[in-house]
Amino acid sequence: MHETLLSELRQFVVELEKKEAAAVYMVPGEIMNAVKKAKSLEKLLHEIFMQVSGSGGIRLSSIIRREFGIKAELMDRFEQWASYSKELFEDELHDAIDRVEIRAGNQGVFFAGTPSKKEAAETLQLLKDIAHAALRCQFQTKLAEPGLYVDILDKLLQFYALPNTYPEGNAVNYRNLISADRLYAMSGGDDRITDALKAFAKEWYQQSPHSFLESKEGYFSYEFVRDFLHALTKEQLERLRSDYIRSIEEEFKLVRVKPDLYRAKKMEIMLETVLSWTLYG
Repeated sequence: MHETLLSELRQFVVELEKKEAAAVYMVPGEIMNAVKKAKSLEKLLHEIFMQVSGSGGIRLSSIIRREFGIKAELMDRFEQWASYSKELFEDELHDAIDRVEIRAGNQGVFFAGTPSKKEAAETLQLLKDIAHAALRCQFQTKLAEPGLYVDILDKLLQFYALPNTYPEGNAVNYRNLISADRLYAMSGGDDRITDALKAFAKEWYQQSPHSFLESKEGYFSYEFVRDFLHALTKEQLERLRSDYIRSIEEEFKLVRVKPDLYRAKKMEIMLETVLSWTLYG
């Protein structure tokens, strides 16, 4: 008797799962209108920027859901939205981005200093370009080409380079932007896109006036170096390797005088790692 009930319940669950998988969802008219009428959208622009520049990849669903009051059940079924409805919704979001203005009272969200009118306009355009590209990556994932992701990275780097933007451009910001792990997350795990992002990161670094990846002082630990090898030339890598080896040699002299097994083992592992570095990983 119980076996019969269990069998019926399992079959019922299977039928419901099939029905759910086949369902197609439309974006409600009130949501479309909410986007169409939305004002004061600096927060939306800022959240998209922070998401795209962070380590979580280009995932805008939760941002869009919060901003426009979309039910979680609908957002969770994003892949099952009707194509026509999804396209209309994306168009409304692009229109909303185009309407964004950074009002004087909200400049502190994007600027650490006081920007000129030219810088403020340039910053706003960069932020809009980043948001538009991120929306296309979110809504057209399968069609998005590597160049779209590279354009986002390029504009993120341009944003940091402006004199008054926040976060301001410094070695930590740049290092975080071009790390291999972040670029992989940004690509959504697509190796082709990741390779394009790494190639652009190297091109940017090599053409920049920066040298923070080429000395031991530029890293929190030798363990982080592997995440930036894609941006270095053979000569730069050898300089970095030599910098670490000199440090190990100095510490080895001290350990010889005062033997310490724990320190010696750490040095051994460190030297093995330093010697294993190659430009390809």
